This record gives sequence, C-alpha cells and structure tokens, in this order.
Amino acid sequence: MLENPGPALKGKNKRWRRRIVRLEQLVAGVRAVLAKRLATEHGYTKKKIAEALDLSPPAVTLYLTGRRAARISEELLKNGKAMEYIEELIEKIRMKGSLTHSELYDAAFNILGILQADTKTRIIERHPGREEDETARLLKSLKERIQAEQESAEEFMKTAIELKNDLMRMIFRILASDCIRHADIIMTIVSAIEEERTIHVDRLGMKRLSMLLEKEEKAHLRSLDDVKHLLPSGLITILIELVEDDERKHSKILKKIMELMGEQEA
Repeated sequence: MLENPGPALKGKNKRWRRRIVRLEQLVAGVRAVLAKRLATEHGYTKKKIAEALDLSPPAVTLYLTGRRAARISEELLKNGKAMEYIEELIEKIRMKGSLTHSELYDAAFNILGILQADTKTRIIERHPGREEDETARLLKSLKERIQAEQESAEEFMKTAIELKNDLMRMIFRILASDCIRHADIIMTIVSAIEEERTIHVDRLGMKRLSMLLEKEEKAHLRSLDDVKHLLPSGLITILIELVEDDERKHSKILKKIMELMGEQEA
C-alpha cells in the first residue's frame, strides 16, 4: 500500500490523479477477472465459479456483470505481469476445483507489489460529499467500516507473511480471512441498499435447513474439548477454539434463517 500519498489534491481536474490500492480492492479485482475468465473461456457456470472462488452466487453475479470491482479488474487485465499470477490461479482451479484463501491472498500480495512498483499506476481516492439524508449517512458509516475491515485484513496478512511459525501464520491468516469476510458481507449490504433490492429469505425449504442444522449439531457432539489437554501447544488450542466458535456460529445462523422463514409463512 502507498503509505504517504502526499499533500491533498486541489481542484476537480486533479481529483483522480492518485489512488491507494487496498488489499481487499485488489482481491475483489482478482476475483472479478477470475470469474469472467472462468465463465467466458472455460465455460464455468455461476454455481461452479461460486464453488471455485468460495463466493455466494449473488456475489458472482456482481463480478460477472461488472457491478463490483470493474475498474480494478480492467487495470489488472492490462497488466501482463499481474495476469501471469491470475493465469496460475486459473490453472490451480482447473486442476483441483477451487482456490484456498492463502493461494488467493498470496497472489494478491504479489500483484500488489507489481502495482506499487509501476509508477504509471494511477489510483482513485474519492472524497464523498456531505450527504444529509439518512440513507447517505448509513452508507457512509458502512463504507467506513468496510475500509476498517480491509485495513485490518491487510495488516493481519502482512504479519502472517512475516511469521515463520506455521501455527502463528495460520492464526493470523484466519484473522485476515475473517476481516475479508466481514468486508464482503458489508459490501453486499451496501449493494442491496444502493440498488434498493427487496430483502427477503430465499426459500431453501425447511426440510433442507433442518438437515443442515442437524449436521452442525452432530459436529458439536463430536466436541474437541476431550482432546484439548492432549495437544502440545497453546497455539493449537487457539486454532481448535476457532473451529468450535465457527461451528456454534453456523448453528445460530441456520436457526435464525429458519425463524425468518417461519415469520414469512405466518
């Protein structure tokens, strides 16, 4: 990231002269290029792209239609060195079906270095006007949270790359991944508000949800508490606790969706 962009720019014509590329913007751009290439050149369906990139189908639609990360993806397509990394990711997807977060973010960091070294790269820093209405204030607050999550993710990933201990690296990559997921969730909310989409629960079917919830609760029964005292390191215990926290969260989310579906049917 360019840490010191210099004095504030004056005048409307200079507004687009400089830009700070943040890690999450770059990751979104890489995902957009991957989604489009997989669809147009390799015949992947939206569902298959979602599985390959660990995205929701609506998020894939935003990337394919250019409603998310359009500008940065265009810049990446014009950068031969950046595209070499993206082509490697495509080959990994074709070979094993999907990418890990580590593979995606390692490539993104390498591409970030390329963009930082390229003095011709021009980036955009928008200065939003003072909006008085309630929706504008809400969107401004959400976008500030997105930026905070992106900055945290970038710092966590930088730390992970510098660490030598694999367990510590994994912990910090998980923290970075959580921040990325948080930013992605809030970006989806922002898109829904900006496009004034009706927010409702898709009808997955209560039977399907009950089956998913049952599987999650069975996973809880196979608790790892009994083996924690056998583990040799406090770091390993932290990772085990992260897994268990996610399992509890999954059950809570599924139960909430079932409640919302019940309210809609009432």
